Amino acid sequence: MYRILGSAAPAALALVLAAPAAAVAASPAEYSMNLSKSTATMRAGGATVNLITFQAEPRDETTRVTLSATGLPSGVTAHFIPPKPQLAGSSVLILTSLPSAPAASATITVTAITISSDPIGTSAAFGLTVTGG
Repeated sequence: MYRILGSAAPAALALVLAAPAAAVAASPAEYSMNLSKSTATMRAGGATVNLITFQAEPRDETTRVTLSATGLPSGVTAHFIPPKPQLAGSSVLILTSLPSAPAASATITVTAITISSDPIGTSAAFGLTVTGG
């Protein structure tokens, strides 16, 4: 017959509780963004399009991004279709110009920011020239 004088369980439990907790978090999405054109020219009152594609790790392909465009010349507006694509997908940037838009040249910066608790952003630029209507 055996008699148990003590147990190792309480000591093991104390060691587990005293150990620092390992941080378990998903790594942030890593991706790049590409534009189909590096430059574009449009007449006042016209439009131009630029295809936006992404390259991402397979684990990040379902992550969505919010797109924006800055540096637009006066009278030019930007629309994204879709505005919040997945990294496995793409989006089309449509730039439209008012007929009264003045002739101008500008550098448009397109920015993508992941929609997550740890947002990651990237950007790409292209040159835009608006000619008189």
